[in-house]
Amino acid sequence: MDFKLLRSFKMVAELENISHAATAVGYAQSTITTQIQQLENELEVKLFERLGNRICLTEAGRTFLEYTEQILFTMERAKENLKHANQPCGVLKIAGIHSLCASIMPCLVQEYKEKYPNVKIEIATGVIGDVLEQVKTGNVDVALYMDFAEAPKDVIVAFEKRNPLCFLCGPDNPLRYKTNLTLKDIEKEPFLVTEKECRYRKKFEQMFEARRLTPAIYFETGNTEIIKKFVENNIGIALLPEVAVRSEFKEGKLVKLDVAEKIEEPFIRLIYHKDKWLTAAITKFTELMRASLV
Repeated sequence: MDFKLLRSFKMVAELENISHAATAVGYAQSTITTQIQQLENELEVKLFERLGNRICLTEAGRTFLEYTEQILFTMERAKENLKHANQPCGVLKIAGIHSLCASIMPCLVQEYKEKYPNVKIEIATGVIGDVLEQVKTGNVDVALYMDFAEAPKDVIVAFEKRNPLCFLCGPDNPLRYKTNLTLKDIEKEPFLVTEKECRYRKKFEQMFEARRLTPAIYFETGNTEIIKKFVENNIGIALLPEVAVRSEFKEGKLVKLDVAEKIEEPFIRLIYHKDKWLTAAITKFTELMRASLV
């Protein structure tokens, strides 16, 4: 049943005049008459009776008017609620590797919450295998990770950007003043490294192995914030993603070493499962991610 018929019926019932009802809804009088006839044929009842110059509801018409008002009221409420359906709300579940969650997420989440306060954010951190598994099983909406390899085939890449790796030291480390350093030059320096499952930790080890060198690994942790603090206090040197140390570089707390060795750059990726329904909360988060990391 067409909602236009219901609106015309309601207007005729209220004004008790087809001509006035036609003017009110912006239709020709003949159109209103046809609509009423169509309704009566469909319902198989007489909705109006004519009394002189006015038409009045029959008993069946009065009963149907009650239903019509309920239907139109419900429809208006539905339309009003759907206006807000595209506004981010609900829960946004994110999985991410430790280094990116620590470096990227604070500012990103703060801006997101300011723009979309009706969204509750849940963040789970882990190594890359955990993060990809969370997406695969549908336990999270999106995942943020870093890798050298191509993205899995069962995901959609919402954002992708190369992320340089850099060797770094503390501001008081004498190495900061040296140029064109080789891996041999830094082989015996105490290295602070990430966990073995970390993709760029593996790349780090492969670089030295390719030159038959053995880096002096002094300390290992999955927490990049701890690594940065240790390096800042001249306990050793490290290889970390540039995006994870931008603020420390600006503040002079960490210094990028001039290492001549070319280091392959991994991708930062924001992904979601290929079958994932994209809510407004997810869409706005991916848009903000693109804008902040371009």
